[in-house]
This record gives sequence, C-alpha cells and structure tokens, in this order.
Amino acid sequence: MTEPRTVAVLLGGISPEREVSLASGEMVATGLREQGFRVFEVEITADGRWQQRGRPVTATAVSHTMVEALDPWPDIVFIALHGANGEDGTVQGFLEVLGLPYTGSGVLASSLGMDKWRSRVLFQQEGLRVPPTVRIDAGVELGILAARAVDELGWPVVVKPNNCGSSIGVRICRDFPTLLDGVDKAVAFSSRVLLESYLPGVELTIPILGNEQARALPVIEVIPPGEFFDYSCKYDGSTQEICPARIKATLAGEAQEMALRAYHLLGGAGFGRVDLIFSGDCLFLLEVNTIPGLTKESLVPKAARAAGLEFPQLMAEIVQLGLERCGR
Repeated sequence: MTEPRTVAVLLGGISPEREVSLASGEMVATGLREQGFRVFEVEITADGRWQQRGRPVTATAVSHTMVEALDPWPDIVFIALHGANGEDGTVQGFLEVLGLPYTGSGVLASSLGMDKWRSRVLFQQEGLRVPPTVRIDAGVELGILAARAVDELGWPVVVKPNNCGSSIGVRICRDFPTLLDGVDKAVAFSSRVLLESYLPGVELTIPILGNEQARALPVIEVIPPGEFFDYSCKYDGSTQEICPARIKATLAGEAQEMALRAYHLLGGAGFGRVDLIFSGDCLFLLEVNTIPGLTKESLVPKAARAAGLEFPQLMAEIVQLGLERCGR
C-alpha cells in the first residue's frame, strides 16, 4: 500500500494580502486532508518568522527557523501565499535551493506575474492587447509625471501599485487632486506605480489549470457593487460572480485563448487566473495571477466547480501538477 503524500501548506506572510493568504491556506489544508494527504501548516508570521502550526518555535535564527518549520521534510510545499515575498518568486527560489517541490509557477513566471509593468511590456510585444499605460517610479517628480500621463491617457485614470494583488492601492481618478493622492498612496505599496486608461466594460476572469497542456476553465463574469472589483467586495460576498459568463460562446472562446496565451507566455504552471475586460468590442488583458485566492469567496474554485471539479479534487490536482513539474 502506497503511503499518502505529505504536504506542507505555506500561508500567512508579510504582505498586505496576509489575511487572504491565511484564509486560502486553511481552506487548502482542509481540502487536502479530505483527499487523504498528510498535511501540516507552516505560517510565515507578520514579522517574517516561519513556524509550524501546533509546534513551539525554538530556533532564533530566521534561516534555521525556515528549515525547522519544514520538518518533517514534505513531499511537496503548497504555496498559498499572496503578494510580495510569496507570489513574486522569492519563496519559490528558496524552495528551489532546498530541492523541495512546490505548487504553482516557477521563479521566473512568478516574478513576471507579480510585475504588472514588465508583464504588460511582454504581452504587447507578443500582440496581446492591454490598456494604455504609463509608468511612474518613486523618487521622481510625481506631479509632473502624473500631469504628462493624463495628457496621454485622458480622464478617468486608474492608479495601480505595480506589484500588489487583491486590488490593494487601486483607485479610479477623475481629477488631478484625487490622482495625486492616489499616486501618493500607491507609492506606499510599490516603488513603481502604473497609470492606465479607465476602460468601462464587462470584467472577465479565466482560471487556468495545468502545466504545458494547461486548460482554461469556464469564464467568470464579475459584477462588483461599486465602480470596480476592489479589495472589500472581493471578499465580503457583495460581488456577483456569474459562471459561465453571460457572453457569446465565440467571445468566451477568444477570452480563454487570450488567457492561455498570456499564461504560457509568462511560463505559468500548476494553476493561475487571468483577468480581462471586454470594452468597446475589444478584449483587453489586465494581468496574470500566478497564485490566485483559494478562499470561500475566490474565483478559481467557482470555475472549477462549474467544470465538475470540487474543491478537494482541485487541491489534489494542483499538488499532482506540482509534482509532475518537478519530475516527482
């Protein structure tokens, strides 16, 4: 009889998305246990310490604590972290050095997925349509650059930190004082800020599952209660998430094709989610999320369920894909 696989679920972290990660990780651990895996949870605390839940921390050095927290050595690490120092390739690189298999995308794809500016440059080079965007870096004259951006983009302008998820720091601005305030607040989250043309339309998201032979799950139509899909309405249950989306089959197919192209272009693996907007009869690619949320309110489980895959089965498939990617 084959022994069940041991999975360490990595959750928490130091990013503004810590609470989302905790919720995701706990759901992941429950789902994997239901599938017969041996599971233990490793939490990265808000101050950056690694600790295995249910075990007292005895080490003082951070590097020692990391290795100690992963004992007994798991067959694979399920990364349920979101944001900086978790979704951006840093933890992935650490696990590579340790020789531990992990779920999701590798170092480069994770880094590119988290970097909205560089991924958009890459998308444009490959002929994928993205919103008109201007980059602003901290440490320069923000007011002058913001004014130039408005001249190029027109109103309204969307402000986004370059490397945050869950719509943290995102703001729609219709006048210059609001824009300056939005840029100032976004700089607190990221040293690089994106200003993009506001595109009204239908928000769509396409979860992806797989490695080289990845498949697009059903398209989800996102209808937030307010002007856009912000942090609060992502997790408070107030947003309508219609799956499959109420769009023509031909448009759904085009959206899935664009999503798969973007995912493979970054080198995505395991699972992910691609966000788009349908505006003015055109599809625009917004971003690729390499570790999308796995909470009760998250979109990937919703699309998987529409495709006949319940949450515990989805978790098991993600683990298997991680093992396959690492040759295990």
